[in-house]
Amino acid sequence: MTKFQKFYSKILLFGEYSVICNSMGLTIPYHRYAGQLQYAEKLNDEVKSSSTSLKNFYAYLKKLSDQKKLTPKLNLDAFKKDLDQNLYFSSNIPQGYGIGSSGAICAAVYDAYSNNKTLDPDNICLPELKQELAQMESYFHGVSSGLDPLNSYLMKALLIHNKEDLEIVAFEEEFKKGELTTFLIDTNISGETEQLVRIFFDKCRHYKFYKEIKNVLIPLNNTCIELYMKGEVDKFLVTINKLSRFFHEQFKPMIPTELIKHWEKGLDTKLYTLKLCGSGGGGFLLGFTTDYEATKMELLEFKLQKLKV
Repeated sequence: MTKFQKFYSKILLFGEYSVICNSMGLTIPYHRYAGQLQYAEKLNDEVKSSSTSLKNFYAYLKKLSDQKKLTPKLNLDAFKKDLDQNLYFSSNIPQGYGIGSSGAICAAVYDAYSNNKTLDPDNICLPELKQELAQMESYFHGVSSGLDPLNSYLMKALLIHNKEDLEIVAFEEEFKKGELTTFLIDTNISGETEQLVRIFFDKCRHYKFYKEIKNVLIPLNNTCIELYMKGEVDKFLVTINKLSRFFHEQFKPMIPTELIKHWEKGLDTKLYTLKLCGSGGGGFLLGFTTDYEATKMELLEFKLQKLKV
């Protein structure tokens, strides 16, 4: 039987929602969580649920293929054969947490059944691969940028300049020399990505909101990425505070109610700064601080995970 590759979760450090409007983005693989296609030996509830989900995913891809609309060249006959042998996706990636659970599934299926896959960076057209994976992931979210499955598939950090210009990047060791800690907060709530993305698109139909996205959110987001990658901590902290305030003012439905007071305290005290991680609504939030120990004490009721960037 086929030995399948393991694929990791991802963290979109910057670019949530704004990448849809052609902003920059920065995404990294997160090795704490991973998933892998496997053949089940015993049919427990987890296996049955995952197998059913994969079969529904197969039906979606098969329908697109029959309509001559499927962009990635997949061996769907082989996929179906494996599904008949109790194929499932074994994963510890929490769903609805904004760290790419569906992206890892798409990466795994693409890796196992693509007829023209390559991991040679010199031979990959990143925008084209992103679009193929976006079509696959649209099954899960209705709309997908393709960045989650692309990051999971490549297992490398990606700098998105715009929709057509993507770059595999590497962070230097001792990045920022320990001055800045990037961390995750577990909200203990699952988010509903498709519903929240729909809310965003509905708000974008209003010119005033869309103007704020173009004139405020995107410039702040892009500046944060540039400063973060350069390791200019002081300037970054000023800018990320402004970005956090924008999310607090314009994206309230995406911030869990239990976290709003903590979000506001970070804005006021500047001990830490919070932002969305993915679509929001629950899952993880991202945080930045130069005093991680004090931040942990301030957010004592939540589980924090320190990121190694």
